[in-house]
Amino acid sequence: DCKKWLVAKKWSVMGTYANNPRWIVRSSFKNKRYTARWYRRKNVKEDPWVSLEDHGRSWNRGGILYGGKSWGNWHAASILPLHEGADVYIRNKAPKIRDCSLIDGGGWKLVRHVPGRMKWHPARDHLRGTAKYGTPSKSVSAAPWSIKFDKTPFNEFLF
Repeated sequence: DCKKWLVAKKWSVMGTYANNPRWIVRSSFKNKRYTARWYRRKNVKEDPWVSLEDHGRSWNRGGILYGGKSWGNWHAASILPLHEGADVYIRNKAPKIRDCSLIDGGGWKLVRHVPGRMKWHPARDHLRGTAKYGTPSKSVSAAPWSIKFDKTPFNEFLF
């Protein structure tokens, strides 16, 4: 429903880190650059965990915006059913809201979706863009889906 979102540079999301500060360009929480502690550990399939604030403060307060491996529990229950699921967009920023593609000047491409249920994305690719599953749809109630975007040029994520 585009009420909770964040923009992060690709370099901030990618890499390997555990409870380390990662830069957020801007978000629905703060309209300025700041950091939050996220997880993207090697060989931990539910990673990365992307959140509006530090992961420890976010997991049960509806601040987690991305998780993988169909992880459930409060990580999902505190946000997904309340906000019509969660999507991932990418763009190669070169300077188009219900679908969120107009946030921060537009240019976003929807590449991954999970509906407002009780589980996160089934992807296990650590947001590399190599996972392809489901049928892409603009419907917020559509089943989980992802298109490949590992070969698509982009330098920012929108969660």
